[in-house]
Amino acid sequence: MKYILLVSTLIFCTAAGLAQAEQETAVAFEVSEKLRELASLTEGLSVSHAPDPVRYTSHIPSLSGVNWQYSTTVSSVAGPVTIIEFGYFVERNGQWGLSYGLEVPYTYTSSDFAERYGCPNSELQPGGSYTDAQNRSVIDCVPEQMVKWYFIGLNANGDRVKGESNVKLLTELDPSEHGPQY
Repeated sequence: MKYILLVSTLIFCTAAGLAQAEQETAVAFEVSEKLRELASLTEGLSVSHAPDPVRYTSHIPSLSGVNWQYSTTVSSVAGPVTIIEFGYFVERNGQWGLSYGLEVPYTYTSSDFAERYGCPNSELQPGGSYTDAQNRSVIDCVPEQMVKWYFIGLNANGDRVKGESNVKLLTELDPSEHGPQY
């Protein structure tokens, strides 16, 4: 009986490990697919972060992470552009990956952009800048990391264009933060 239980446990653990490996392979494919898509698009948007680099502002026990607060500004470099998607990746061990706990890249919609960036109909007008002053990264550990924010939109000709920018997350507590350093 012990032998059957041991063999059953080994089979289950091996199957679970294979399922996890397949899932990780699928995740890596999703990340590389999105990065290839971004590489194929022409620049049509300007993206910046402030401050950059950014020090963390607090430890958030309820979110099991450290909070880096910054603003992100997006503008069109040529003509009107309607944002259709945006999202981010986190760099770990020299490779772009997903935020902790995600299985596929999380993307935001044009409605999300309109709300977060105060941009009616997600349509960037020439000469206008649109800012999410409350953008942040919450990560469950404190190592210095890079976050890549990307934005995809349609220009007046219906062509897909992009804008992307990295923001560096430092392992230092923001000096204006009051409270314990983690």
